[in-house]
Amino acid sequence: AVRRGCGGGGGGSRGSWDRQRQRRERDARRIERLTTPYSRAPDCTAQLDASKLAAIEELVAQRLAAKLRRDFAESDALLQRLLDSGVRVTDDHRLWRSDDRPFVVPYRQEGGGIPRLGTGGTTRIEALVLERGAAKASKDYRRADALEAELSRMGVGLDDRRRTWRYYDAAPLPPPRYARHGGQEGAGGAGGGGGGGRGGGR
Repeated sequence: AVRRGCGGGGGGSRGSWDRQRQRRERDARRIERLTTPYSRAPDCTAQLDASKLAAIEELVAQRLAAKLRRDFAESDALLQRLLDSGVRVTDDHRLWRSDDRPFVVPYRQEGGGIPRLGTGGTTRIEALVLERGAAKASKDYRRADALEAELSRMGVGLDDRRRTWRYYDAAPLPPPRYARHGGQEGAGGAGGGGGGGRGGGR
């Protein structure tokens, strides 16, 4: 009986270790996100000389340092200085800009595929994707739809949820994988494991 108890405890410990590992990974991702430096929005059109750009970047870096040491009064004061100088910041996407245009989160390419435009095609696609994002942010949905149709004619599809773009002939994405408490993974295995657990309980 003692041996059976030890065996069951081992399984429970394995599940506990797996949950602890997952928590550590989530904490690591959170820390990485919090410490990620801010950068200028890629579509910012403001004309900034070197000294002005350096001054903005210094204020943005000082604000991040204040946030990390939880000096929120200093962080708010630095944010106000940025706003007074015409600089807006988005904490969600780690971007700043000093023009009047809305923030547009850049999409990243996913998968391979055969470029349709030859040399410079990727740059052209990324510019159109950003322009579409700006149109959506401005609620110009007719323009956004027209740009999406143009991208489709170029053989490019968009995924707004994942914020990615890919060529239609790119390799398909692998199926999603879901973690189980026991440390195993697999979309089908997760459901099967749940059913077995309910049956055993009854």
